[in-house]
Amino acid sequence: MRQVKAGSILPMVRNLGLFFAVICLLFLAVIAGQFPSRDAPYVPALSSKYYYEKGTALLQNLSNVTGAQFLKTILRLELPVLAVIDKNTDDQPLSRQDFLKLGLNLLAGIKLEDPLTYLKAEIPMMDVTPVTADSFDEIGTDEITEPSSSKPFNRTLDQPAVDNRIKSDVPLIALYNTHNSETFELTDGLTHLKGKAGGVTIVAAEIARVIEEQYGIAVEYSPTIHDTAFNRSYAESEKTVRRLIKDNPKLEMLFDIHRDGSLSREQSLVEVNGEKVAKILIVVGTDARAEHPKWRENLEFARKIAAKIDTMYPGLSRGIAIKQGRYNQQFSPRALLVEIGSAQNTTDEAVASGRLFANVVVAVLNDLRTGKQTN
Repeated sequence: MRQVKAGSILPMVRNLGLFFAVICLLFLAVIAGQFPSRDAPYVPALSSKYYYEKGTALLQNLSNVTGAQFLKTILRLELPVLAVIDKNTDDQPLSRQDFLKLGLNLLAGIKLEDPLTYLKAEIPMMDVTPVTADSFDEIGTDEITEPSSSKPFNRTLDQPAVDNRIKSDVPLIALYNTHNSETFELTDGLTHLKGKAGGVTIVAAEIARVIEEQYGIAVEYSPTIHDTAFNRSYAESEKTVRRLIKDNPKLEMLFDIHRDGSLSREQSLVEVNGEKVAKILIVVGTDARAEHPKWRENLEFARKIAAKIDTMYPGLSRGIAIKQGRYNQQFSPRALLVEIGSAQNTTDEAVASGRLFANVVVAVLNDLRTGKQTN
């Protein structure tokens, strides 16, 4: 009977140990992340789909750190059938340097051959937020550059009549949501619904419905979900913006509907015509981070909208916030980001505000067509 040398067993034991250690690390990472923080952007449902997505993300991250070829080589050592199937790949034995490199990559969270990962390791926000001119920071309170000029006062009147002289079977107005998952905590119990359509989508759809049914102006609302990967939301919604503009050559207005995440209930609520509704803030991007020649046209358009809100519904507008990102407004001279309410509103309050905003939009559209001064 042939004796098995201890030296021939050690490499197999070492490789098996490394393989199962990786599996255990993945398992522990999933378990550790199953109870998200209440302050996290999302509160995911603890379902089989969630674990599948979490595991997939972890494997992708591990592959990014170690290199996909390294993982495949380890698997081939213990599963020879992979080497037979993958005939195009030459087996390369793992050296001590390879294992040293793997250890450094895993412990430091960097790739030795990729200097950018050094910066990401020292500046964590680089790994969370991509370097883009179209990112939008929800943390903190928006600084209102141009506050509303009107004061709220309680009155009970019929809705202000909009003298609409425009009829159109082709869309003149388009709406979408970069952060579809944003919702209203007092209604849904959460501030975001991961991967789903939150309350802001209901608000946007109501704005479109009022403009179409009450005024006879065609509107295109895109329900496409853009924030499955939250830090890529604006990159994804850019695709929608480009499509909306391409498919609707007569488009005159473009609105990205959000809700604020930083206000108290008192700050985000006002009474208009005897009804409690959510306040509205208009956000305008600039060319501070990247080329944006249309931003001053967007600002002028925002001022017309804000002035019309003040005239029709005093107290409804919070004003205008001018910020450094572009928010995909560089594609149109009349593109705005509109925050309707905050997480501390109910969906009904935001929807009621959306109806008022629809009236304002139609009024401004008529003013622009006739050359009338809004403010």
